[in-house]
Amino acid sequence: MLFNSVMFITIFLPLALVGWFLLQKLKNPVYARIFLVGMSFWFYGYYNISYLWILLASLFFNYCISALLEKCGGHKGRKWLATGGILGNLGLLFYFKYFNFFIDNCNFFLHTNISLEKIALPLGISFFTFQQISFLIERYRRDAAHYSFVDYAFFVSFFPQLVAGPIVLHSELIPQLQSEKVRRFSAEGFYDGLTLFILGLGKKVLLADSLAVLVNAEYANIAALDSVSAWIVIIWYMLELYFDFSGYCDMARGIAKMFGFWLPENFDSPFRAVSVRDFWRRWHMTLSRFLSQYVYIPLGGNRKGKIRQCLNLLIVFFVSGLWHGANWTFVVWGLMHGGAAAFEALFPKARFPREWMNRLATALFVTLSFSVFRSDSLEMAALLWQKLFTAGNQGMFLGICNTLNFPENYAVLKLLGEAPPQFVNAVYLFCMFLLSGLSIYFLQGSKAEQWIEKKGHTTTGLFCLATVFTWSFISLSQISVFLYFNF
Repeated sequence: MLFNSVMFITIFLPLALVGWFLLQKLKNPVYARIFLVGMSFWFYGYYNISYLWILLASLFFNYCISALLEKCGGHKGRKWLATGGILGNLGLLFYFKYFNFFIDNCNFFLHTNISLEKIALPLGISFFTFQQISFLIERYRRDAAHYSFVDYAFFVSFFPQLVAGPIVLHSELIPQLQSEKVRRFSAEGFYDGLTLFILGLGKKVLLADSLAVLVNAEYANIAALDSVSAWIVIIWYMLELYFDFSGYCDMARGIAKMFGFWLPENFDSPFRAVSVRDFWRRWHMTLSRFLSQYVYIPLGGNRKGKIRQCLNLLIVFFVSGLWHGANWTFVVWGLMHGGAAAFEALFPKARFPREWMNRLATALFVTLSFSVFRSDSLEMAALLWQKLFTAGNQGMFLGICNTLNFPENYAVLKLLGEAPPQFVNAVYLFCMFLLSGLSIYFLQGSKAEQWIEKKGHTTTGLFCLATVFTWSFISLSQISVFLYFNF
């Protein structure tokens, strides 16, 4: 089920909220928890019921490992159990996400002819697998309790963060579930959550989906681009990805707030970053935290000299790239960021004298690297980079503008149907500059929760929220999945 769907907004979410708060009136809170776990399973299985069985199998497997760790007192036995549990999770992830990638590369490099299997990638498997791996590590370290099955199932399956994060730690969610505070309805918390959801919905539907129209059309037509249009395409993809993913996270955190829960922030103005490492402190922050705590620091972090630190950074970003998908484009993208982070560690004083210069250089590097991330193959990425730097200006700008066909400009274009072509072109140009301007404006503006605090309770703020929600809801006929559902 998608947050940006009529089914979710008009049926699922109201039903879940009403059921949750009504059941909280019972003396035993377990009934409300069971209800919300059940609703989360419905949410996940709605898209494809077979995915639900995979989630349940993963959940039961990890809970059994946790139970065995509770009974096992010896260090060696606990280590074997935790290792087996982690390998089991990685094995599940490998089969569904990387098996065909592995076979395809074996066929290429070893000249074998092994048949590929038809394997559907379950939604969110990377997210709920990493979340459970973190729990097993904490259980092995004795930093996590063996919770009841209902509480553990809630931690794994809580639907706002189930499919695309943020990646939540047990210490962040389960204590909230077990507190008395979450049982009481808070009108202020509900309003702030609803407001955050609406702002995230606007980011996704009005900005990301509009940007995607041009990006998808031109990534399928790279051979025809010139340098000017190629730069516009990669910049617009970076904007699309940001508004799509940060919009999802705002919606997820907003929904959680409506239920009385706090989820960790996943974005902190990433395009204000002054270095690549700073960018990753601001972008997909919960993934960066996971990789830092469970990969970088165990490898030695920065405690064993600069060379070892650089190697650790390359390993971490290699894992990050591979986590995002089974394609060499993700691996190369990850190594590009790892190489940049290693360079910054080796030469910390290699900086521009002005902060805006460092921001611009970081944004340029990130945008170029994400063009590889978006490409279907390394060959496509190489062709795109060739276009960026050698294709000149062949007058493609107006051509890519003409891909911007939206329901909003349909009526205007209909009226201009009999008008000279330059007036029609003017509408497309207006859409191009309007979307670019709005995207840059919101990119540099306040974060959603800062806006809510300052303006969310004012008359002007309420009018803006009503407008955004109405416009977004009307546009839901063009439902699109979130980009990070693919990862």
